[in-house]
Parts: sequence; C-alpha cells; structure tokens
Amino acid sequence: MNGVGNDYIFIDNLSSKNNAISKKIIKKICDRHFGVGGDGVIVISNSKVADVKMKIYNCDASPATLCGNATRCVAFYIGKKLNKYSISIESGEKILYCQIQNIEGDFATVSVNMGKANMLDTKILTFKGQKYKLYIVDVGNLHCVTFVKDFCFDVQKLCSAIQNLPCFENGINVDVAVCKDDALFVKVCERGSGFTLACGSGACASAYTAKSEGLTGDNVMVCQDGGKLEIDVGDNIIMTGSCKYVFDGVFYEDK
Repeated sequence: MNGVGNDYIFIDNLSSKNNAISKKIIKKICDRHFGVGGDGVIVISNSKVADVKMKIYNCDASPATLCGNATRCVAFYIGKKLNKYSISIESGEKILYCQIQNIEGDFATVSVNMGKANMLDTKILTFKGQKYKLYIVDVGNLHCVTFVKDFCFDVQKLCSAIQNLPCFENGINVDVAVCKDDALFVKVCERGSGFTLACGSGACASAYTAKSEGLTGDNVMVCQDGGKLEIDVGDNIIMTGSCKYVFDGVFYEDK
C-alpha cells in the first residue's frame, strides 16, 4: 500500500504471536530490484490498548517511531477488515486515532490525529555561502525543517550536510520547504530511507513550523512529489490524504 507515494510493505501478523523479522529479510523485501520494493516494512500485530499495533522499519532495517502515511494505510486495511471507519493504532508510545472518510475500491481518504508537535531548538547552518535556519521539531519522531525560496539548487547535498551535522549523531529526517500562496512544497530526506515521494510526519513538521513562523494559517496544503496532504495545525495536528491498496502476495526467501 502507499499513502501519496510513500510506499510500504505491510505484513499482517494478527494471527501469529511471533512478530520477529530479521534485518536481512527487511532489506531484501525493500530492495526495488531484487525484492518487492518499498520505503520500509510495517508489521501489523495485536494490541492490548488499540485496535492493532504497528511496528515500523525503514528500508535499511533501522526501526522508526512514527510514520503518518503508513498509519493511514494500516487504518484503511484494518477498517475494511473489521468493517469500521474509526480505527485506533498503537505505534511506539503513541495511540493514533484515524478516521476513514471514504472508500472507493482500492482507494481511501483517511485522516489521522498525529498528536502535538513541539519545537525543540533552532540552529543556523552556513552551506556554500548561504545561511539556513534549521528548526528541530518533534512530531513523534524528529524532523529538521528549513525554508528556501525555490528548489533551483542541489537539495540532496543540503540534506546530506544537515544530516551529517555532529549534533545529529543518530541522524534526522530533513524537510526542505518552499512556501507559496499559503501552501507548502516540501522535499523530504528520511533517516534510514533517503528521499521519498512523501512523508506524513514531515508534512506535519513543516506545516507546524510554517504556522509557528507566521508563514501560513492553521490549514495548510502540503505538496510533495507523490501528492498532496491536508494538514490542520491545531492543539493536535490532523493529517488527511489518500491511500491506495496496490497488491498482496508471498515473498519467498532465497535459500
């Protein structure tokens, strides 16, 4: 499944008590040439405090604490399975509440309450003679947001420079944003996955920062390479966007 191009392989493990999956298998499945291909792997299992529990792995097999687009996809899948439109999902230390707004075959529009965001710090980076203000934001996982006038430069090199700063010894998700006509255009380089077509938590972090800096209002349309996400920045951040069920199958491990 994918949420506006942010694609994951989802493993339905609700009928099993064994949730273990090796790093080797995660990397093989996520390989876009020799496996299925995806930004990561999501293991769906039973929860004692919500409808289901999800565990997130980036494509390099490193664990992740939050993924908004994957959460919306899980809600779509479980909603159809349980014939429910309101779904609660345990993810890390959070319980995320989702609302399925409509389903049309393999497509759905799903909202998720991402909770509160917190601005932790700001820093100044000088890169190739240009100063960039970096906003460190916690939206359940850490993001570094910076605003630029346009994308007429090597965004990848800027993201690499930010991720390699000594203060980010465990890496960080980077969001490079352009504000135009009360909308945000965002490119995201995720820790453990690299550049992705979309990132839900990155959209939330960017919208929250833009509102905090007076660049936008409460309701922000975030445009990423894979599509658009509607972000409502209130006491809690509500993210709404499309999901698509692509296919299911069996992955055979090489002997």
